[in-house]
Amino acid sequence: MKSRDRKSYVELVGIVAIVASLVFVGIQLRQDQVIARSELTSDSFQLMIELDQNLIDPEFASTFAKMLDRSEDLSTAEMVQIDSLLSIVKTLYQRECYLEARGVFVECDQIVRLTIEKYFGNWYGQSWWRLNKPLSAGDLGSLPDWIDTEIENMDPNGYRQMIEEAATQN
Repeated sequence: MKSRDRKSYVELVGIVAIVASLVFVGIQLRQDQVIARSELTSDSFQLMIELDQNLIDPEFASTFAKMLDRSEDLSTAEMVQIDSLLSIVKTLYQRECYLEARGVFVECDQIVRLTIEKYFGNWYGQSWWRLNKPLSAGDLGSLPDWIDTEIENMDPNGYRQMIEEAATQN
């Protein structure tokens, strides 16, 4: 009888150990998921910072200001610079919205709304968007329809006016 009790006790301890190890693995997976999401979010903010750093570079800042004020006077080299910047912004939007669609995190709306007027709230940016529309819905990296609608409905001088108003208030 005692060997049977010992056997039952050992089996019970084994089952408890298995359950405990499964709980531990679950906790580790959740922590890994949190870390991965944090790293993705950090990457997104790092990309946004790098884009903003480009805007304060004196050489590029004058090109960006020219795009806002007199886009018809942009040289071919300046257009290439602006087009490259807008391509990077569009790719960032696609990345964020792709990750949101996969349930990784939900910052797509927030990231787009924070930056959309800066890059596409002008005549050149809106024209560029029309010529370089993202992939159609359902494709890898497609963007939600609201982004396209918002860009189309923006005031083409909105960002320039916002900068001028901020300058006069200071």
